[in-house]
Amino acid sequence: MLSMLQQRVTKTPNHSDSWRSLGRLQNTLGDPDAALVSIRRAIELDPYNAAAHFDLGQSLVAAGHGDEAQTHFDRVYEIAPASSYADQLRQQGVENRRSSHAVMGTPSVPPSKVQSAIGLPARAASFPDASALPLPAASAEQSVQPASYSIQSFDGSDNLEQRFDELESEVKEPLNRLRVFFETGVLYNSNITLTPISRELAQSDGASFQAFANPDLDWKWIRTETTRMGPMFRGYFTANEQQFEQFNLASFQPGAFFERDFQLGQNEAIGRLEYIFANDFFDGDQVGDRHSATASLTLIRPDLDAIYGYLTVAQSDFRDDGINPAATSLDGTTVTAGISRFFQTGWDRLPTYSLGIDLESADTEGADYRYHSVNLHGSTGWSISDRWKFIPTWGIGYRDYADFTGPVARDEFFWRLHGRLQYAVTDSLTLSMVAGHDRFASDNQDYDTERTEGGVVLTFTR
Repeated sequence: MLSMLQQRVTKTPNHSDSWRSLGRLQNTLGDPDAALVSIRRAIELDPYNAAAHFDLGQSLVAAGHGDEAQTHFDRVYEIAPASSYADQLRQQGVENRRSSHAVMGTPSVPPSKVQSAIGLPARAASFPDASALPLPAASAEQSVQPASYSIQSFDGSDNLEQRFDELESEVKEPLNRLRVFFETGVLYNSNITLTPISRELAQSDGASFQAFANPDLDWKWIRTETTRMGPMFRGYFTANEQQFEQFNLASFQPGAFFERDFQLGQNEAIGRLEYIFANDFFDGDQVGDRHSATASLTLIRPDLDAIYGYLTVAQSDFRDDGINPAATSLDGTTVTAGISRFFQTGWDRLPTYSLGIDLESADTEGADYRYHSVNLHGSTGWSISDRWKFIPTWGIGYRDYADFTGPVARDEFFWRLHGRLQYAVTDSLTLSMVAGHDRFASDNQDYDTERTEGGVVLTFTR
């Protein structure tokens, strides 16, 4: 996270809130002197940034400079008397002096001190050209990206991965309107029939080498300081060995999104709405289509832990309804809700980890595919060196098929364990070795199955 914010103030040195966020993080990491420099810079850029005045006042109190702190508390009352920051000051017993000579800013800080505070070279002090500045090494938090070949996963971790890929891109390249995530590679898959567009989790002897591509792009057509919206496109594509071409998957997913930043209590909040229309094909033949809408909220807490919650409603229409649609139709509505949290550890080697829970209900026309499920998932990232990371992920869950019409219940207990050894070739390109196992255990032998996979993955982000 520190490196990500350093990159952000390097690329957008005149963005007040970026400096304020950097100062808050530096203070949390036990570097109050650097924090003071960064927050002063935030106020220098925007004298009416009430949040920065509040943060600077709190830091000055901790440093034993109460008189100077009061000046900034007065500015909070003047700029935003009805804000949560003013409410906190009242709760702390800090009075509003309504000083008529309150300063409009803070003493200017020599740029060289600003640069040394965030660990950037002094030769960049005048900010002549942000694009010419050397970027810091990738942050520890960036490493906490579970293996995101999303076509392979079955729990809510995919949704979490996509959201944090989007947020990471926004922090690293805040001026870019186009965000690009593209992942490709080759896997050996012991059960290629397990695809997320199929509700069939059935036995199969279909083992194959499998090439895949997973693009995820969005274009910020409208972009302001707090709002972003525009079109997006996602896709999942696989190519198997010749004898399994009938399982070659192509999923085209165009859509649109709207996103807004705001303050929620003491948390920095990002609300997002998105709509996706998906067309799914096996070997060129359409399998079905889906409409889905997702509302999500991301909170960045004062301690810099992140909380992500979402609700997705999807309507699926499959071409083949089976021989008895009342039992075999896959059409219907799926509702999924989940919440996940990224935790900061303060350890250099294991800086963050995530835990999440998701609930899902599939109300299909066919009774055999109607289910309720609960899923737990987690991940962490081990920093082996500046470029090498090891990212283990896990998931566990249960599906209840209460309306199944067969003689033996098909309820399923499932778990997965995956790992990713990742090498950062450049800031935008990583090469990974991945491996994992998924188990779907059921008393009904027709649906009791598993899958093992492993291979090489190349990831490009911009």
